[in-house]
Amino acid sequence: MYPVPDRTIRETRILAEDEIIEIVVMSDEEYGEHLNQLFERVRRGGMHEPAPHKIVARTAEDIGKILTRERLRLLSSIREKRPESISELARILKRKESNVHNDLTFLEGVGLLELKEGKNHVKKVPVVDYDALHITVPLTA
Repeated sequence: MYPVPDRTIRETRILAEDEIIEIVVMSDEEYGEHLNQLFERVRRGGMHEPAPHKIVARTAEDIGKILTRERLRLLSSIREKRPESISELARILKRKESNVHNDLTFLEGVGLLELKEGKNHVKKVPVVDYDALHITVPLTA
């Protein structure tokens, strides 16, 4: 199973520059407790303050499936080069546009990037507004 962005309750928010995205491996039990805490925050009205952007994975292997060498290179290229379109990004990476598009769609789905509407409302502009991924893999059960 692939990770789930921690957007169960709150809407997607625009990431601030220099932000770190946290990827955490949680067991089903830990994830259930995590959701209970989120629901409690909502009940108390505490969801107004920004929460850290967190992506939950079920296993360390899931992280490896998501953050392949090519996908990490793609994220880094978007952050550094700021391409204006998917086509431009494919040229930068020297990859087929269809493969780049598939990776972008996947990474957007797990919350690691945004595809914004371009100036002409036709192009999609990939955006990575963070500088680091922080991965937490617990070594104890």
